[in-house]
Amino acid sequence: MQSDRSESRSQNDPAGIPGSSTGNSTESHAMTGTDAGTKAGIAAVMALAASSVARAFGGPSWLYLPMLGALLLLIAAGFGRINRKLRTTSFVLLSVGLLAIPFAKDAIAAVQRGVFVSGMLVSLTASVLLIARCAVQSPRIQLIGAALRERRGTPRYAAFTLASQFFSGILGLAGANMMYVMAAPSTEKPSETRTATVISVGRGFSAASCWSPVFGNMAILLALYPTLHWAEVFPIGLALGQLTMIVSILMQHVAGRRAASDAHAGASGAAPATSLSTLLWIAAPVVLVLLSFLVVIMSLSRMLQIVISAAIIMMGPLVSLAFNAGMGEPGRRLSNGVQGLLASMRLFPALASEASLFLSAGCAGSIMADAFPQAWVAFIGSHLSGHPFWAVAFLVFGIMAAALAGVHPVLSAVFLASTLTPSVLGIPPISHMAAILAGWGLSASVTPFSVLSLTASRYAGVGLYQISLGRNWAYATGNAVVVCCLLTFYIVFLA
Repeated sequence: MQSDRSESRSQNDPAGIPGSSTGNSTESHAMTGTDAGTKAGIAAVMALAASSVARAFGGPSWLYLPMLGALLLLIAAGFGRINRKLRTTSFVLLSVGLLAIPFAKDAIAAVQRGVFVSGMLVSLTASVLLIARCAVQSPRIQLIGAALRERRGTPRYAAFTLASQFFSGILGLAGANMMYVMAAPSTEKPSETRTATVISVGRGFSAASCWSPVFGNMAILLALYPTLHWAEVFPIGLALGQLTMIVSILMQHVAGRRAASDAHAGASGAAPATSLSTLLWIAAPVVLVLLSFLVVIMSLSRMLQIVISAAIIMMGPLVSLAFNAGMGEPGRRLSNGVQGLLASMRLFPALASEASLFLSAGCAGSIMADAFPQAWVAFIGSHLSGHPFWAVAFLVFGIMAAALAGVHPVLSAVFLASTLTPSVLGIPPISHMAAILAGWGLSASVTPFSVLSLTASRYAGVGLYQISLGRNWAYATGNAVVVCCLLTFYIVFLA
């Protein structure tokens, strides 16, 4: 039931910004014009952001009503941009949720939870979109990509995996799309090296999803684990991310031996690679700016005692305004900043795809979790409680198996976090959340139904199943087992 909302996006869309390269003249006009649909989409996202921030500050539960209205308005404003498969997916998920309502113990509370989760996700995506629009205007991005491509073999794959983890960790899917452009420029012919580099980018994205505060999975799970904060999850999530990255590099090093002739052919006549010190000097300003942003949102979250997702939602428009003002003409910087911010906000109606998927999956997952028979929960808990390895494995492989069947991780994550809770499985909340984060991140690389796999397939120029299951099944399975062992060790000896 997972779908690609952006399968018409071209390789010239470096930021991965929704709706920015659809090949549809009507959409292009809508994105640059000020028609009613665009204005409605902007107003809806602003209302979602305001409601999400108000909720983060302890706002009342009835805020789900204006949030639900804003989500529906956004879907209506951008309905024409929603992929047909995604419409079907959303309809099926919503229908499943509605059918489960009579069996829910508290349907209203379940719907509220689903609406709050989806509203926070859309608001977070919109804020990251504004920041990504600023990042892609930096000419240093192209210089970094050229320097990374000069490397050969394992150093090349390691560099792209690490860089992808960093850019994805700060900019989410937009950062991954920037890295795909660097890894596979349109001027480069398809080759084994190109494919392996594209795969490295996807694995860096998966690693970042284990710890990054800008990812939707982190926002969802922090909302479902009220006792946890991002700063507590970050160390173990970062460790899991580096673990998956190390496994990826080792596997690609072994696989690279089989493609030695291809790498040799690509290296013949090539100029020496840019030195590491030069590459770091080129990348330093970009890295410092993005790290400063991360520090600011962490400080703001701690100072205001709000979830880090709310801090990102608050900072996104301010960063866009400041960036565009700084790039503006002397004497007109403020007006140029406002104009640049508004230009970026005209992309908001394209977030109707996210709104449709997140609303249907979030509500369906919450309702199904509330309707899940308690006897079944007790049965599963009685068999897994006291066996941390199998409890963790159930969560990790459960999300991966559901993703392979086409079920979006939003649905399975909300369901598992709400039903098979840490107390049911007998494991600490932080380990429970880390297992779901790891399963979610690995599932994005191995399932052919994810946006990540579809995008990677287009950039690599190889078949969808070849880029997902064909190249990543061993990586995902091996990493899942290692993650289960690591989390079991943490539970038994450190928790």
